Amino acid sequence: MKRILVIALVSYLAFALEFLLYNFWGQWGKPELLILAVVFFNLYLGIRFSIIAAVFCGIFKDASGVAPFGTYVLVYLAGAYMTTLVRRYLYQPGSRFSRSMVTFFVVLGCFIVQVILSNMNAGAGHARPVQLLLYILVPQLLTTMIAATFVFAQLKNISVFFALKS
Repeated sequence: MKRILVIALVSYLAFALEFLLYNFWGQWGKPELLILAVVFFNLYLGIRFSIIAAVFCGIFKDASGVAPFGTYVLVYLAGAYMTTLVRRYLYQPGSRFSRSMVTFFVVLGCFIVQVILSNMNAGAGHARPVQLLLYILVPQLLTTMIAATFVFAQLKNISVFFALKS
């Protein structure tokens, strides 16, 4: 129960920080902290707790967005499962490079799922792929990759403080 409460708190804090960073610096200053939280809990505690984190993160994001409710829950659940797949084949514990690779592939995968879902909901109003890549994917990837090491270190400190790993 303590783990679930800490996951809910961390998810809410990640959501609040994303909101503040976006309002302060715009798209180029907002890393995907919610995806990083899902990835961290997968790497640190396993898939079960990553799914719980994905549900919390998705609910927080869905509650504040204009997309149909459940869209971001699905995106973050896909991210949790992608993390498991990438972790199985590419991840080496303790390596910063492998954490960066996991983050890269999960952000890319979540972006693809998000584009597919938004195009399904938009009907005839499809966005152009070049615009999506330049104005959404590039800022997401760059800022998230830059912030990943710092965010993972801080999340590890929080996890150690609350003694989440037994």
